[in-house]
Amino acid sequence: MGKSKFIYMIFALWIATFYSCYDDKSTFATDSIGEVVIDASDTDANIYVGYQEELSLTPAISVGNDSDVDYLDYKWFLSRTSGNSSPDYELLGTEKELHTIISRPINIQYYVLKLIVTDAKNGDLQYENRWYIHVQSSFIDGLLIADSKDGVSSDFSLILNRTFTTNYNKDETIYRTILTNANGEAYNGLISSLTYEVLGYPEMSSHTNQVWAVTTDGDACRFDCQDFSLTGNTRDESIITYRPDGLKFKSFFCASQMFFANTTVGFYNLIRTSTNSFGWHDAIASKSKPNNNVIASHSSRIATYNHTIWFDKEQARFVSYTGIPAFGNAQLAYYQANSQFDPNALTGKSAVAGIISEDEKIGTFLLKDDATGQYTIYTLNQYKEQEGYWNDDWTEYTETSPEVPASAGNRYYIPNEGKTLLDNAISVFFFQNSYVLYVATESGIYAITYGAGNNAVVQTVPKYTTTGGEKITKAKLYQQGHFTNDMFMTSGSEPSVQPLPWHNKALIVTTQNANSEGKVYVIPVTQTGIGTLDPSQALSYAGFGKILDVITIGY
Repeated sequence: MGKSKFIYMIFALWIATFYSCYDDKSTFATDSIGEVVIDASDTDANIYVGYQEELSLTPAISVGNDSDVDYLDYKWFLSRTSGNSSPDYELLGTEKELHTIISRPINIQYYVLKLIVTDAKNGDLQYENRWYIHVQSSFIDGLLIADSKDGVSSDFSLILNRTFTTNYNKDETIYRTILTNANGEAYNGLISSLTYEVLGYPEMSSHTNQVWAVTTDGDACRFDCQDFSLTGNTRDESIITYRPDGLKFKSFFCASQMFFANTTVGFYNLIRTSTNSFGWHDAIASKSKPNNNVIASHSSRIATYNHTIWFDKEQARFVSYTGIPAFGNAQLAYYQANSQFDPNALTGKSAVAGIISEDEKIGTFLLKDDATGQYTIYTLNQYKEQEGYWNDDWTEYTETSPEVPASAGNRYYIPNEGKTLLDNAISVFFFQNSYVLYVATESGIYAITYGAGNNAVVQTVPKYTTTGGEKITKAKLYQQGHFTNDMFMTSGSEPSVQPLPWHNKALIVTTQNANSEGKVYVIPVTQTGIGTLDPSQALSYAGFGKILDVITIGY
């Protein structure tokens, strides 16, 4: 064989080998494993979500040109703790899309959410995508409801909408079973009353919105409105540093710059701007006992005189709290008599309801005569200090308004038809800025008007009547949380918080049916002078157990 022929044969063999390899590679490309692509480009890697809001993610997932991806497995994981230091993960779901409620604690650091897609058809190859979840508070203004479904524990629900929530322009949102969602269980105990209060100044970013609760066994607890985490109870020293034997809590309320607790051993108070637990009892206020836990208070932080009033049955007189202990001017004060009645000689009476007008000028109480069973409305004129001004060189003072002593106002007798209603009342309360007393029985709500002459007028036709076998369990005036914490914030010509349309112009009514199902109604008042309600415009909410209390909160 010649040299050239040998070279040709080698070249031919090389050509054959080359084409053989080319054919093999072509076959391999046809049967290659397509890469799983997780396309989440329509979602930012950093996701901001409200606490206990639903997070929904629907990434587009493809495998080459193969539209049949039934062989893919999906697992969504969320880190249990914030930050990125070796997180422990919780499995959230195994579907292609994620729809889950985020109940991780609010934190300035992020939580890691990851989706792992496993190609079970081709060797269990795994593909991963990550997001960074920033949990913020979603609980702002709203209607807070405490209810119980088992008769031994309590849970919260919060309603946010444009009627109950300041500066809210979203669709209505209802967060239910907040404590169970956060902790895996409800609060162990039955809450009997709730009170909203702000630690610090609401205008400052460092303030804390919180809810104080009294339970049916006389204990107390406190929740942070940011996430409704429990921040204290009377089982430790986080609420009261020294708890005398037998002390039981009755109620909480805001008055002037103080937050009060009324207990079986007397009053406690703390300064709302800086303190968050009770110390020693209020020796001044505890010299007198409010009857039936009926206390009228003015929540404005600038209120100084007569900001808290009650009826002392043992002393048979009205008593007011004036001043602030931290300023060294706290004292109990009393009211002068007039031709109508003597506020210091009301023997044999019991307190039923009380309120202080928004302008601080009038205190109003409903008392019952223990012997006759008759009811009477009493008004009290609040103390007003002298007003005037000095000239430029401070040598001459001009009085523009004289000092007005605290004194008796007017008295209005309630006729027998009102007595019948009041004897069967579930709730009794005064309207804030009109001469109307509301009386709620199990089947309806009635109005009693007063302000002219010596007798109140009973409107015997109910303003609201229950239907469907429901029975009223509680009723109260609807007021914004900002107002109950500090009336000054929503009052005046330029309030710092704009009053909502139904503020002080609607009633909150809770009902129960034979199946122990609870409902909440908020019914607007259409004629404030006579207390007319419009049930056709009422907002109603169902799905509760036994409703324990309803309040409003702020932010």
